[in-house]
Amino acid sequence: MLESINIIKNTFMEYRGTGGFITLYLIALIYLFFKEENKEKRMFFIYFQFLILLVVLNPIFNKIVGKIFKASVYWRVYWTIPLGITIAYTAVKIISELNQEKIKKVILSITFIFIIMISGKFIYTEANYQKVGNLYKVPDESILVTQLISADNEEYKKAIVPENLVAYIRQIDSSIELAYKREPTGYENHPIVTPLRLGDTEWIANAAKDNNCNYIVVDKNIPLSLDFSYFGFNALAETPKYVIYKIVDETVEK
Repeated sequence: MLESINIIKNTFMEYRGTGGFITLYLIALIYLFFKEENKEKRMFFIYFQFLILLVVLNPIFNKIVGKIFKASVYWRVYWTIPLGITIAYTAVKIISELNQEKIKKVILSITFIFIIMISGKFIYTEANYQKVGNLYKVPDESILVTQLISADNEEYKKAIVPENLVAYIRQIDSSIELAYKREPTGYENHPIVTPLRLGDTEWIANAAKDNNCNYIVVDKNIPLSLDFSYFGFNALAETPKYVIYKIVDETVEK
């Protein structure tokens, strides 16, 4: 149960971001609790939301759904909270109920918009986005890796690649098969990703053979325990970030 409590605590901290929108949301709930008289709207904006919060912040609920919404993605459960709708509705309600001149309502509307804007964080920054130079609109490195494997003279192509490439390889060339699929819930204790992260050469090579893979792509920044040549793989090509290995002992089933 303590683990579930920690997951809820940590993921909620991720979800709240700067805390500005959560503050506006709580203020909106308090305002609606005292001011909203319509029974149907009270049901949605107060009682229903209280029920949602009671569920998503409940460690028992976290324990039950933990196999699906793992620690790395549990913060997405908070998307069920109608935070944006509640803030917007409350702002409109305050403006519409004020018996003021139109110009004053316009000024108040602009004020609310400004408050909402400064309560969040601008996401279109270099830390969140990068300029790419290809028509696929995917990282350039994934294009290079895919092109180098595609250009090889093997008809059958299947690869073990780092998780950063899994979402892109088959978008670029669907003829290249992959040893594992993209996992939206994360790669914690993944049987292939974990050895890749650790640079466990022998384990990776054996996993490649077990999964009928004739290519292995590894991150240059991860030190390898041994050279892949000991296990039948030689370096085929490389990009600024990755090295591509190809099996040469012809033991892979095709």
